[in-house]
Amino acid sequence: MVSHLAKLSLASLLAAFATASDAQDVESFYADRTLTMLVGSGAGGTTDTTARVVARFLGRHIPGEPNVIVVNMPGGGSVTMTNHLFRSAARDGSTLGYSLPGIITAQLLEPDRAKFDGRELNWIGSALKYTGIVSVLDSAPATTVAEARDVELFIGTTGRGSPAYQYPAMAKALLGLRLELITGYASSNDVVLAMERGEVHGQSSSLQYWEIARPGWLTSGRIAHLVYIGPPDPLTDASVPFLGDIVATDRERALVDFIATGSYLGWPLFAPPAIPNDRLDALRKAFDALVLDPDFLTAFETTIRTRVQPTSGEELAQLVDAALATPDDIIAETREILGLAGSPAATD
Repeated sequence: MVSHLAKLSLASLLAAFATASDAQDVESFYADRTLTMLVGSGAGGTTDTTARVVARFLGRHIPGEPNVIVVNMPGGGSVTMTNHLFRSAARDGSTLGYSLPGIITAQLLEPDRAKFDGRELNWIGSALKYTGIVSVLDSAPATTVAEARDVELFIGTTGRGSPAYQYPAMAKALLGLRLELITGYASSNDVVLAMERGEVHGQSSSLQYWEIARPGWLTSGRIAHLVYIGPPDPLTDASVPFLGDIVATDRERALVDFIATGSYLGWPLFAPPAIPNDRLDALRKAFDALVLDPDFLTAFETTIRTRVQPTSGEELAQLVDAALATPDDIIAETREILGLAGSPAATD
């Protein structure tokens, strides 16, 4: 009886504390607080680099001006981090997630691994869209789509959950390219080293990545680009074809549109489910102000070597809803192309 009463008292105390926290005004909540941004990748690369630029300037636009820190939580193409944020992180607006572009397609393609629901996450904004481009060294035996239909190319990548695997896999299936995808590399940086060692011919990444990792390769013509997926990138050579323009059927274009979902989300910032509405509103307004901040824009363009391509939290939520309404047959065929056919279909 005493134990039962003690449990009731503890529950009442926690409920009262939660109510008081929810009632606290936004500025008071964030003042003298550290806001943690969990980044679903290791150090280096576009995900980590852009996250750190966002973190450096975001706090000045949030009422109370909290200190914003980055904590890396790599694994599974940001699925490890998003699972943690969805299930275990505080739902008070003090912990946010920052993921790779493919996080929502992971929910649909690998539901056994992705234990979150994108409809319940609170989307805050994205500073940059992702244009995935399959690139090879200029010394590779094939440097165009036509040549890659006849000559084998080795493409290095991390794993099946990443756009770096999914985009060339889709191009291989729909265009009949002779791409051999070599998985198991820890990061894009490791694939670049493998290219330099002659282990692989190339990888799928973004032009922003090449601007960060090997800018000289772009200016010297050391790498050639076969095909891209996603929104047009200002850095993309007009001669590089868009996969959706060179496939043969409407069905194939639907497959391209689905796999490109992450490209339009870009690198999204989001909060766990059920945070107080006033804090979500403040975080979204802060992000909207961030992408207009001249200091942020200068730092972003200097570091990432491209202009921001912002997407608001409301727009991200609409993109997520549309992606999660993808017909089951498109998801099933994509899963088969990517070698994920053993995974069950996602359910509502």
